[in-house]
Amino acid sequence: FLCYTPPTDAPAVLPTPALATNSITFGSFNNLAKVNDRVIETWCSILREVPGSRFLMKCKPFASEAIRSKTLARFTSRGIDASRVDLSPLLPTTSEHLDTYSKIDISVDTFPYCGTTTTCEAIYMGVPVVTFQSPHHFHAHNVGATLLSRIKGLEKLVAKSETEYIQIAVTLARDIQRLEYLRRSLRPAMLASPLCDGRTFVRQLEQVYRQLWRSYAT
Repeated sequence: FLCYTPPTDAPAVLPTPALATNSITFGSFNNLAKVNDRVIETWCSILREVPGSRFLMKCKPFASEAIRSKTLARFTSRGIDASRVDLSPLLPTTSEHLDTYSKIDISVDTFPYCGTTTTCEAIYMGVPVVTFQSPHHFHAHNVGATLLSRIKGLEKLVAKSETEYIQIAVTLARDIQRLEYLRRSLRPAMLASPLCDGRTFVRQLEQVYRQLWRSYAT
């Protein structure tokens, strides 16, 4: 239903950070309003399953100390030490924002309101995204699945349940070599996919418009 045009000043893709740190960093740069208690509980389950792992969240409200404290409490109340969670506010430029993806190994999507731009950005920066697809036809819940299905191989990161979402994230976290392979291959795969083929997308859309007009006119 859309195409993604990468920013011209996007930084280069760097190696997955786990190669240097020997620990996994999960992350989400989604709007904080999408992060409900079910999402937090699921993320905490993942962190409990991957010892030593960390979590990086980035969004505008974290410029507020009160919001930072409240968000950290949502993790600590579920047994996750605050030292494992990093909260970052917005950065001044798009390039700096995209460069922050170099600090995470795996992006975990929100639900039932999935990410769109953040999912595209993560993939373009070589970060695999784990998403949760609804069995119902809810657009907001299935955006992540729609985006990932347009890039060969990423449909394996689409979960059909919260349990599977956790399993996919944990399994991926235990395979650093796979993470590094994805890091190097996701950008070229995305650029070669329909997700970045705006010309074809527009031509197909124009054809739909013509068909609708002909149907209306007759």
